[in-house]
Amino acid sequence: MSVRRPVGHDPGIKRGLPVRVSRRSIAKPAVLAGLQSISRWSRLPVDASPVTATPTELHVVPAARIALGAFVHGAPADPDRLDAFARQIDRMPAFVAWYEAWGSNTAVTGKVVSVDRLRTVTERGATPMIVWEPWDPASGVDQPGYRLDVIARGDFDAYINSWAYQLAAYGGRVYLRFAHEMNAPWYPWSVTSNGNTTHDYVAAWRHIRSLFHAAGASNVRWVWSPDAGSHGAPPLAHFYPGDDHVDWVALDGYNWGDALPGATWRSFPEIFGEAYHALVGLTSKPVMIAEAASVEQGGDKAAWITRSLERLTSDFPAVRAICWFNEIKDDLDWAVDSSPTALAAFAAAAQAPSLDGRLP
Repeated sequence: MSVRRPVGHDPGIKRGLPVRVSRRSIAKPAVLAGLQSISRWSRLPVDASPVTATPTELHVVPAARIALGAFVHGAPADPDRLDAFARQIDRMPAFVAWYEAWGSNTAVTGKVVSVDRLRTVTERGATPMIVWEPWDPASGVDQPGYRLDVIARGDFDAYINSWAYQLAAYGGRVYLRFAHEMNAPWYPWSVTSNGNTTHDYVAAWRHIRSLFHAAGASNVRWVWSPDAGSHGAPPLAHFYPGDDHVDWVALDGYNWGDALPGATWRSFPEIFGEAYHALVGLTSKPVMIAEAASVEQGGDKAAWITRSLERLTSDFPAVRAICWFNEIKDDLDWAVDSSPTALAAFAAAAQAPSLDGRLP
């Protein structure tokens, strides 16, 4: 849910803690008044069956259409915000992401999956993707109660089973991005923080998958999602749960421009290229860019958006989905409407046939 500072940022600023995101006030618009019909939003499906090509072959196989998704603050809890974003870009995102922390009041007391949020997304022709975070967001990185070995030994089984059975009963397709950015040091589930090891991460992931399997939650698709930076962590293969336990692989990355000390303007390939090639060398599972965005400071954000999205299929042929992180914090404005030119560029790119895909 939070955006991290870039590699090489001023060491005087604490790296381990997330940059807290302030929420922009968005006026509630009339529901879908100016949107084109739901048939316009219905996109052709993307084939998510395991890719049979080798990682090398993936670079020459024609790319399928890419699903364009978004995290929009307040959505889908507030459907009006999702509808407002759709009006801005003249289409509904193919999938909608949001964040659920295990340590939230709802998680601790109710153990409830918000079916209303799932339905808000699916009723608009989109697919839900929940970023499932095992921590108390108010308590920093060092949280022994959320260590991965604690999860793997079963201390959270009641909570996990509650989610597994509720999602199984819901029955609709749900993408679950569990414990993302595990190769970076800013979360309690990091393989380099909170006393965790790479073995603990794999054990926790497989344990949770086994509980969902036992609950019959075959409608859940699992997204394994490291950060695009290496952060001094072991190679990705050391904490990859294995093809039998993962449905999609993903990367998170941001163009910080020169908004912070030590940051520089970076192209999409500069941010994602090295990690992308590591992923396609590791597995033939479909690839998602699960968090991406740019600031305005230090370059031309509109041109960055246009070039990144137009060249996605040619530069990253294994990618089948991309999710824009539509958020703001002070002067760090990742949203598509940070400027009129940025919004125009994103809205234009969003109409491209190459971004007309769906999460299956």
